[in-house]
Amino acid sequence: MMFRRKSKAAAALAAVALVAAACGGGDEAGSDSALKLGYLLPETGQLAFLGPPMISGVQLAVQEINDAGGVLGNPVEVLSGDEAGDAGRAAEEASRLLAADVQAIVGAAATGMTMAVIENVTSAGVVQCSPSNTGIGLTTQPDNGYYFRTAPSDVLQAPVLADLVVNAGYTNVAVVARADDYGVPFLEETVAGLEARGAGIALSESYDPEAGTFDSVVDAMVGSGADAYVVISFVEGAQIVQGLLAAGVAANEIFGADGIAGAAFADNFPSADVLEGMRVTAPTAIVPPDFEARLLAFNPDLVDFLFAPNAYDCANLIALSAVAAGSTASADIRDNMIAVTQGDNACTTFAECKGFLDDGQTIAYQSAVGGPLNMIEVREGGGEPSRGIIETSEWKGGEFVSTGTVAGDLVG
Repeated sequence: MMFRRKSKAAAALAAVALVAAACGGGDEAGSDSALKLGYLLPETGQLAFLGPPMISGVQLAVQEINDAGGVLGNPVEVLSGDEAGDAGRAAEEASRLLAADVQAIVGAAATGMTMAVIENVTSAGVVQCSPSNTGIGLTTQPDNGYYFRTAPSDVLQAPVLADLVVNAGYTNVAVVARADDYGVPFLEETVAGLEARGAGIALSESYDPEAGTFDSVVDAMVGSGADAYVVISFVEGAQIVQGLLAAGVAANEIFGADGIAGAAFADNFPSADVLEGMRVTAPTAIVPPDFEARLLAFNPDLVDFLFAPNAYDCANLIALSAVAAGSTASADIRDNMIAVTQGDNACTTFAECKGFLDDGQTIAYQSAVGGPLNMIEVREGGGEPSRGIIETSEWKGGEFVSTGTVAGDLVG
């Protein structure tokens, strides 16, 4: 399936900006210093369910990198940061990582949290690589060439979500989304996709994700006369889904996206059985058996794998870019992030890829999801994947079950 890519940063606190400006930035640590990698991922907050797979992906990659001799002969150090689903907290954590002289940061997870920190991180000359930012606006967000993501843009996910609704036989759809940098552009793309497929739009609205209750959102959806309901949300979407179910909407009439994808969503309900037939889309959490086995050996408690391979990819890309540059300076890492995905020799692990680089050859790092990552430049030197795999899933028999995948490509 081929789609075409379309051509507010949240202001950080003034005090936070001053702290970031006072920090040395990614290049002052020296080109021959050990690579210090920070992560800014959800340990708490609305997306805390995504934290364990992404953090495990980063930590597994670093363990494998260090087992293979590290970067330029030095072990990689990892510093943790919690985005917490709060822009102020995310900005404080990012400033703390910058003050520790990290050369790169993996995260943030939420598009809104990245918008809260991207100016400080990239203006400090530090590489930022998000494993899960799918927000459409980030494709053109100014970043001095330092921002990258390994998750596909929602430009790919929205048409798949529209297909999922229309192919299920629904023709009059209510769509709601959180009023932020993730939700609003996703809503617009989904509505456009539904209309292009002949569906009517009974309702298209955004809502305040910080509202205490969402009764008015539910009332508007139920009162719209729709025959299907799309909820583009984070964990607050559980309240909306609960309201729809209480109003008599059948679960198989409800659709969602990556913010509520995964088995952990059922923890918000008395039983997973009430979600029977509800369908969602997300960048694929299906991973090759070898990667899944390595990830579970590292963290046997993982329930979901969503964005774990993308986090693993971020850590490996940063490390391999440093090896390719012969330098751990952030600017040198930045300048190689795209190149290490477009070379001659396909490889999937740090050790394998490093072997080619040590022999003076170029590499094409392959995503842990499977297939080429093939990063493309989209702004000022920053990049994102030229392709993505979107997975469709459904609640069946109390289980969250994958029902298929759709591959898409971004073209200029």
